[in-house]
Amino acid sequence: MTHRVGVGEAGWEHVRLYGLHVVSELPLHQDRPADPAEPVDVTVRWGDEIVDASEPADARTLLDYADGDRAFYTFFERASGDYLLRFHRTCDVHVSADLATVHVHLRAGADPGVAAILVTGAVLSFQLYLRGVAVLHGSAVDIGGRAVAFVGASGMGKSTMATLLCAAGGSVITDDVLRVDLDGTPSVRLGASELRLRKGADELVGRFEGEDPAVRTSADARQVLRLGAGADDALPLAAIVVPWPDREHAELDVERIEPTVAVFALITYARLLGWKDKTVVDRHFAQVAQIARSVPVYRARVPWGPPFAPDLAERLLAELDV
Repeated sequence: MTHRVGVGEAGWEHVRLYGLHVVSELPLHQDRPADPAEPVDVTVRWGDEIVDASEPADARTLLDYADGDRAFYTFFERASGDYLLRFHRTCDVHVSADLATVHVHLRAGADPGVAAILVTGAVLSFQLYLRGVAVLHGSAVDIGGRAVAFVGASGMGKSTMATLLCAAGGSVITDDVLRVDLDGTPSVRLGASELRLRKGADELVGRFEGEDPAVRTSADARQVLRLGAGADDALPLAAIVVPWPDREHAELDVERIEPTVAVFALITYARLLGWKDKTVVDRHFAQVAQIARSVPVYRARVPWGPPFAPDLAERLLAELDV
């Protein structure tokens, strides 16, 4: 059985995410239109439902990530040169050797919406890593023509902080996947235009006075805030903030981290964890070191809500001098 989810050839999306022109049969829900006449980097299609979930023979494991006994994903490079990205319990994703074609194969009973989230996040992150691009687990906001990024692990408040800055007048650059270009002054690329908020942070929707942001519930039960496409591409990266939510702390504390320490802070927050490929690991470390030398990195202990202080975004920006 092939999953089409009601999308035909004429309805395929052309979007530009993280510097890539992506044509997708899967609805990706992103306000990043690409010109269909321009060259395409990645084509995403639905494949047949998974029948054989055995481990591929003669394959090299590129990365493997689990939390305790719970396996999340395992990525393989097969002897034929193509790639199998296995998201346990959801789908297998086959990526061609030239990275140009992606086929998504659902497991029986899996939610197609979750597969679309994985494509926008982990699958395109994998593309960036193999294309040699610097990528971090982060969100970023356009503040007056410069980018402020929030980098951290899942649950550390990256999307929440980005939403606070957008409510204070910024524009979302990307959520969850942060591409940093290092040719010259470090700059960030437009990525996911939706901010995916955890329970509690969704109260921030009410801060967008005079606006009518689109809100929906995602397949993974997040409140998704769609603010439109007001940010510019390839903005200089002015600051990186590692947020530390603290419900017991009443004051905002911001501390700049020395570059040598910042390297190890940022290397912890790779977008894909569990890499075993030495080439990728070494390149990523060198890229992070270059970012830490070139961009101010801060650690911010943030008094956490709800409710969130009404002037929290403004106080943070004042501390960053942005």
